[in-house]
Amino acid sequence: MEKFLRKPVALLLAAWLGLRLLTSLAAAAFSSLRPLSPLEQALPAWPPAANLGRWLERVLAAPWLRWDAHWYARIVSAGYAAGDGTTNFHPLYAWLSTPLARLGLDPIASLLLTGSLATLGLLFVFLHLARLDLEPVPAWTALLALVTFPAAVVLFAPYAEGLFLLLAALALLLSRRGRPLAAGLAACLAALTHQLGVFLALPLAWQAWEAAGRSVRGLGRAWRALLAALAAPLGLAAWSAFRLFGLHEGRLDPSSLQALVYSALISPSAHRVVPLQAFVWPWQAASLIAVKLAQHPDADILVDLALGLAFLAALALAWRYLRPADRLYTAAVTLVSFCYSTGPVHPTMGLPRHLLAALPVFIGLGAALKRAWQRRLLLAVGLAGLILLTLLYVLEAWVP
Repeated sequence: MEKFLRKPVALLLAAWLGLRLLTSLAAAAFSSLRPLSPLEQALPAWPPAANLGRWLERVLAAPWLRWDAHWYARIVSAGYAAGDGTTNFHPLYAWLSTPLARLGLDPIASLLLTGSLATLGLLFVFLHLARLDLEPVPAWTALLALVTFPAAVVLFAPYAEGLFLLLAALALLLSRRGRPLAAGLAACLAALTHQLGVFLALPLAWQAWEAAGRSVRGLGRAWRALLAALAAPLGLAAWSAFRLFGLHEGRLDPSSLQALVYSALISPSAHRVVPLQAFVWPWQAASLIAVKLAQHPDADILVDLALGLAFLAALALAWRYLRPADRLYTAAVTLVSFCYSTGPVHPTMGLPRHLLAALPVFIGLGAALKRAWQRRLLLAVGLAGLILLTLLYVLEAWVP
């Protein structure tokens, strides 16, 4: 078995293609239950229509036009504009998808193609990253834990997570392999894809400390690694500068920490996307969740809480197997994810998707699950959850 897993190209392609087909077919089937877009309402998912191109667009692309996909499609079609909410979304994913749309591909299809190829790259890079610490079987367990974590449905939707996780994994891999400048470039691009990319500065800074021999005097020799650690914040700063001075959106507001974060690091028009959102203490976020559960529980919050608790359980199992640099990154992503509150109606919006960014947890989980039955259970539960969340996503009963 291990000899077979040492030649992973065919297996990785099969895993990617299988998950791509599974989620696409499930989304097409579920979209018949609640056709939301004009194309879904005009054409049935089955049988095939006479206009084959339009039918394929209806089956493969239209069911994914939900939630943030509308915003990305808008950016691909018309670009960014100050004050309209589009600047809440970092640019690299949309920019890479735009040339495909300019060639005539539907914006959602362009986004799906870009995200799917990025997810394929993620599978290859993440497996190589896991193999730095694990033997073949645990490394494959780590990969399966990542791609079948139910929130990983966003890797196959028109969302930026596939590209972001590819760049984050690449930054961690290159840093571990002693290529700090290349790692810094990947981290910079990750920060241009998603806000959470800024936290890649933490593991890269730890690698710089290691390269310096854990000595202040040695930091001069480790200047490349230090520069790599600054790359992610520089990427975020570049996007913020473009938004502030290129698009002339807003101004820096130092009146409070919350105002400064939204004006400088996120977007002052972020509330056009999610009207009620803020970074609060975890116990304040937990209080909103408790009120929602007591008064108006729904599928959205129940799914988010179940996945949040499952992630924390995975983190507890994985922690002892994580390297110090990975612990720093994982702890930062986890803490910020649980501090992000989105109001009383959907207080946990985006929680499982943000936790997915804590990639090292899945490597530690691969090391922790030592028995075959545990791996089989992980795969079975994960695939069932992936299909369930595809259903809830297409029906707009769950906000990723």
